[in-house]
Amino acid sequence: MEIRVVLVGIEGAVNLGVIARTCANFNVRELYLVNPKASVEEAMRYSAHGKNVLLSSVVVNSLEKALEGVDLSAATSSIGYSEGDILRQAISLEDFVNNIAPRARKIAIIFGRESTGLTRGELLKADFLVTIPANPEYPVLNVSQAVAIFLWELWKKRGAKPKNIPPRASREDLEKVLGVVNEITSLIVSPSDKKERCNLVWKRILFRSVPSTQEARVLLYWAQRILRTLSKTS
Repeated sequence: MEIRVVLVGIEGAVNLGVIARTCANFNVRELYLVNPKASVEEAMRYSAHGKNVLLSSVVVNSLEKALEGVDLSAATSSIGYSEGDILRQAISLEDFVNNIAPRARKIAIIFGRESTGLTRGELLKADFLVTIPANPEYPVLNVSQAVAIFLWELWKKRGAKPKNIPPRASREDLEKVLGVVNEITSLIVSPSDKKERCNLVWKRILFRSVPSTQEARVLLYWAQRILRTLSKTS
């Protein structure tokens, strides 16, 4: 399992330096910075043996660019649940680490700004919303603390290599299925806000289930047959 840490709008040089050091601690080599506010040069002072991580970090101008080439992405937030808000239906870090992450070849963990976190639009771009359960009276962690906890939990799982397990469907395979599912949704669901909710739920269910390549092919066939039938009757 390869891990990419994605920092969106990182504001503090101290946090950036500490995160680079943490990446080195847990053998994470990919650090992507989306429109960083912090100075990479200043962050070097706080990175200790994480300097090489900073030197090789990739600066991009969009979250989409930072997620290119990964099989799975998880956004992080201290607000894991809000009644009636389909976007805020998070899974716990424990659930993510134990049941989902080990089956992916490359995953991206997305962390937001120290001041405001991730926007709703940014959360929508991730496959999962993951939260670290903490004291409900003060659940907000410093971003460098959150990165350390995530990477430590993932580190404990990365040594195990699966055996006799069918190949996992690639992101491209799953996107093909979702594309057809979204077309089906457009035919049978209205208005647009309900379409978005349905598409988001299907996306999360599909990625959470971690289907094999063969299973994804069967799902694609099934969805295409449904779409053809609906198109004939509409």
